Amino acid sequence: MKIYIINLEQSTDRLEYQIKQFERLGLNFERLPAVCINDISEKFYLSHIKYGQRLMKQSEMACFLSHKKAWSLVLKKNEPCVILEDDALLTHDFTDLLKDIESKNIDNQVDFINLEVQPRNKVVSHSPIYSFLNQEYHLYELFLEKNGTGGYIIYPNGAKKLLNYAQNKLGLADAFIYGCPNLKKTQIEPAILLQDVICPAYNIPFGPPPQSIIGTVNNTVQFQPNLYHKILFKKNRILTQLKLGIKTLIALSKGQKRQIMVNRDKFIPKEAKNDK
Repeated sequence: MKIYIINLEQSTDRLEYQIKQFERLGLNFERLPAVCINDISEKFYLSHIKYGQRLMKQSEMACFLSHKKAWSLVLKKNEPCVILEDDALLTHDFTDLLKDIESKNIDNQVDFINLEVQPRNKVVSHSPIYSFLNQEYHLYELFLEKNGTGGYIIYPNGAKKLLNYAQNKLGLADAFIYGCPNLKKTQIEPAILLQDVICPAYNIPFGPPPQSIIGTVNNTVQFQPNLYHKILFKKNRILTQLKLGIKTLIALSKGQKRQIMVNRDKFIPKEAKNDK
């Protein structure tokens, strides 16, 4: 399965980290140049800020467009691919699990597999729909999630649905993905990916965290929302919360609200274990 890592040209430290990690895993990846704010015209930015609950930063729009770029690539290749952000920490058995997932003919039942976890509840199915690596990992239907685009497997059908959804709107990458209608979303458990900022929540050492360029980038387009935009954003917030409430009730009628397990030992570098 092809693996793409979204990476800004300036983020050489993050790319170097991933090169070393993938050498340990015995895997190859292809760097997918991230969209940067300089790639977004002022006209495009100003014409798309109306979709959110607040004024979207240019860096956030660039992040969304980077993922959209990945979906287009998946659809063009017509095969499932792994999409990772460049701060992803992977488990030691990531390679074996990926091979097992790839060997299963699940394209007709799954559009999207979320690989990561954050320390908050999700709503997933009561029972797994697939198991991998001799029942060590399970795949659950994912009925409700709001955060996280650190790593996922996207199938061509899923990429097509996301691109169709993106024809008339855009948004924060994670909210957009998990809000996409009819996208067959699933969650792997235990999680096999953590982003660097999440590692401390599970007491997992990440090493020297590569600096996030995106988080330090300021808007180059100066825009002050007027009364119209403020009313529009407030309306969007109200509608989003109403939709979320309905979506939550529907999700809870089908699944259970809980946190996804993390096997800490699978993330701790071997050299760190040996030092203890």
